[in-house]
Amino acid sequence: MPEALYSSSIHDSKMRITSLLPWACTVAISVALAGCSSTDPNDEPIPGEGAELTDDDLSVGDLSAEDSKADGNWGAATTCKPIPNLTKLKSPRIIVSLEGLTLHLIDPDSGYDRVFPIGPGAIEESSSSIAYGESKSMWPVLRYGTGDFQITPGTTTACKVWWTDASTGTKSPVFAGLPFMSWSGNYAIHGPVDNYRAANGGNLRRGYVSHGCVRMAAEDVLEVYARIRGIAKVPVHVQREAERDAQGRRVDVPLEDRWLGAECETDADCPWQNGFCDHNRYSDRGYCSARCSGYCPDKAGEPVSFCVPDPDASGSGMCVLKESAVNSRCRNLDHFAPKTSQRLNQPSVTANVCLPGTHGWIGDHCLTNADCTGGTTCAGVTEDRPGFCTQPCTAGCPDQAGWPTTFCANEPSLGGNVCVRQCTLSTNASECVSGTVCEPRTRPSSTVTKNVCVPE
Repeated sequence: MPEALYSSSIHDSKMRITSLLPWACTVAISVALAGCSSTDPNDEPIPGEGAELTDDDLSVGDLSAEDSKADGNWGAATTCKPIPNLTKLKSPRIIVSLEGLTLHLIDPDSGYDRVFPIGPGAIEESSSSIAYGESKSMWPVLRYGTGDFQITPGTTTACKVWWTDASTGTKSPVFAGLPFMSWSGNYAIHGPVDNYRAANGGNLRRGYVSHGCVRMAAEDVLEVYARIRGIAKVPVHVQREAERDAQGRRVDVPLEDRWLGAECETDADCPWQNGFCDHNRYSDRGYCSARCSGYCPDKAGEPVSFCVPDPDASGSGMCVLKESAVNSRCRNLDHFAPKTSQRLNQPSVTANVCLPGTHGWIGDHCLTNADCTGGTTCAGVTEDRPGFCTQPCTAGCPDQAGWPTTFCANEPSLGGNVCVRQCTLSTNASECVSGTVCEPRTRPSSTVTKNVCVPE
């Protein structure tokens, strides 16, 4: 897998140069003028803005059948989209959460704080990959042993158009003239790819759809680019788990943009027709649903919904999401698992849907031993709180692809020397489930100490 950073050189393709010349010339003049009068290092000329980056791209990933056809009818895909005139941030940083399906852009200096929906890498199915069982966007994190990267002017462009299929050499304008911001070699933040011929640059599917890049809605990637353009270094932190704030609340898109399965505290947090906040016994948190009598509404860019019997309200139905590759194993939802369910009032129709449950690995919540997998058992269950899947240990503990690293620790509340989940204080211990805190513990008969998730 290529690891070299993109250059900002213009390709030799006549089609590409023709489509970009008006934009590139206009930008070149404005950048040159800004460079002559600038005294702020953040206002330095932006190398190659408006020009194509190299062909050294990742495979695009999931495309619809219509978008996959390279028929030469490009619509607006070869037109550079105008960059909005927005105030540039002073000290921005970005947090990308793969299980939260969010990109969080923050600027402490100005108070700017906004969360955007994303479509990151599909779940890696190849057992030979270091990202096996993870979103493909985790590859740089695992390859380099860090979740911290950066965006620079030299690895961005205001207008990327063309993608080359390495297997066939076919060129398609799937990037639709939208900004392209590399955060690690050929792993980048870019536009939605789906419906790239559209005048606005396409439509985002919020789920695991790409080959490793982070897709954003067209208007969102334009805003992010406009806010950070020209800044020498923008820190980018990439993490597996959903981002959480210091109080343990999930960091998510604005309330009006949320949908079924979103975390909630009251019915008002589910602001759609018949929406309500239900309690998930496994996560010990609330989640959004909606009342239904047989069918449920769908929302553009989200997985298809399905009406199932509500186990806590006899005769009533509730809307949940179907499980598919886009929301593989329901992993973007806290303590949900794929289960086959009948449609309310139509038992002959079934679907694989996301319902409250557990994957049963070390550190996951559980209600009984049957919830736990891989030789683990359920410890610490009470009448009103779930327990934790764990197993006895003497020195080491097993890890599982797609889950946080584990550690053997002496934890009396769980029965002594047991396997627990490691956590990261700098990211508000987003690896820890509800009812746990991130604290240092020592390995039995050792001086090695790690921060791990233990019961409160």
